[in-house]
Amino acid sequence: MRIALIIAVGISFVLTYMIMAHNTLFNQPSQDVVGDNTSTVQNSTVQSLGDVYLPIRVVYHDDVAEKLVYNRKNNLMANLQKRLAKGDLNAVGAGRKLSAKDYADRLNQKNSIMMIYPDRITWRLFTDTFKQSSKLADTDFAFDRLIFTPKGNQLQVAFLNDSTRMVRTATMKGEYTALTRLVRDADFTAQCKYVVLNDAIQLFFTKSFTMNPYSYLVSYTPDNEFVNNLMSQAETSNIESKSAGDATQYVSGSQKLIVPKTGHLVTYQSYGRKEAKSMTRKLENSFETLKSSGIPLRNIRYFGYDDNTDTVSFRNYVEGFPVFQQTTRGAVQITPGDSTGLLEASFANSNLQVPVPSDQAAATIMPTDQVITQMVQRGFKQKRIERIQLGYRWQMDKETDQVVDLLPTYYVRYAGQWQSLATWLKTDPDTVSETGQTTGAPAGSAQANDPLNSADTSDANNMGVR
Repeated sequence: MRIALIIAVGISFVLTYMIMAHNTLFNQPSQDVVGDNTSTVQNSTVQSLGDVYLPIRVVYHDDVAEKLVYNRKNNLMANLQKRLAKGDLNAVGAGRKLSAKDYADRLNQKNSIMMIYPDRITWRLFTDTFKQSSKLADTDFAFDRLIFTPKGNQLQVAFLNDSTRMVRTATMKGEYTALTRLVRDADFTAQCKYVVLNDAIQLFFTKSFTMNPYSYLVSYTPDNEFVNNLMSQAETSNIESKSAGDATQYVSGSQKLIVPKTGHLVTYQSYGRKEAKSMTRKLENSFETLKSSGIPLRNIRYFGYDDNTDTVSFRNYVEGFPVFQQTTRGAVQITPGDSTGLLEASFANSNLQVPVPSDQAAATIMPTDQVITQMVQRGFKQKRIERIQLGYRWQMDKETDQVVDLLPTYYVRYAGQWQSLATWLKTDPDTVSETGQTTGAPAGSAQANDPLNSADTSDANNMGVR
């Protein structure tokens, strides 16, 4: 008995060490099966680069109406990806620039299926995701959306860039009717159209519709997991921890991890990284850093790329809509190695886990033009309304910090500043300067009461609105 007890204690110590040192090995999520009518797609919750950089929306335009579509039962985007990966693209033509009107007409063309990225993606990342040869194009160009239209017994594919209004086209093997069968099975639709709003392409919802609010259990990534995952190249004995103001710093050589004592945003810095020069490499390197963090990626998708800072941002998405106000920087922001060799990243340590029943009633979403009408009636100038985005607002449950409510919310960028529509309508338009700054947060607003639930400010000029 004594020998057996000693052996049991020894095994316990070994297992405890393994769990502490290799936490992520004991926390592998299960796989989901994403099906269509004829086959299944294995979609691990440990997302691949292709999963995170997939398009996030589908707009279908038949002979009658144009509508945003989503399938709650089957993963429509994954099924479209699988279908399209079976066809071979022909050579991609040279770019052609369209006028603003012609570009908007192209977005609204009948008999088309559009797959939309939240921000620009590159040709080489696309070919990796859709299993095509990168040599089909003469250069690694950037684009925001794909439009598929029938062309005889093939598909015509157009690659469109919103900022330059450049369009490239190619053909590929595939049946348009096979794509429309998948799209018509969608169980969520919202009528929409593309318009030019103050020189920017904007998706407008043309009729009211309902969106379900959601509640999710929240998991919190512990400090030691970030340390083990992000600073794994250093020996544990070489990592120093110290208290610095309202945060704890973990330092090892050229790496630093800063964990706030209160708050939900962890920051990481690493020096001596090789500079990523192309946009493709920056997106790839950012995904590798994202993956190495160990945070759950089940709902995480690419959100935006900032030309000025080379920052790549990621957000949680629910039913094709982004989640805002999780932190002041979204879910993840990564600036891959620059000319100085510095990599910087910020991660939310609060993560969506599994949905739970919500006691919130379904929300009726007004047409987008009514958002403009309400702001103009409040005294705001229409020419200063730059963007309008519909998404989910992250709101912690009042009774427990283990549950978060996701509430459908319109956001508006006015004079360079993003806020929810409700917050703008509580704001005095005369207090908003030309740069979008206000002389004070409105009483009772999220900004005034809760920094965590304030509008995302660091993405003010780069909020995905496609």
